[in-house]
Amino acid sequence: MKTLLTICALSFASAAMAADKCPISGKPADPSITSTGKDGKTVAFCCEKCKAKFDAKNK
Repeated sequence: MKTLLTICALSFASAAMAADKCPISGKPADPSITSTGKDGKTVAFCCEKCKAKFDAKNK
């Protein structure tokens, strides 16, 4: 059970760290530049160019 909890904790930690990166470029995300994906989740980007690319793919 302890191993399962450790795996879950690591999964959540890596998901939180990934949220700090732009999904297009991989650079650090600017929390003021966001868009909403098809799944309804808010996504942050490093710049307006990356946001535009994301929006074009997710219309």
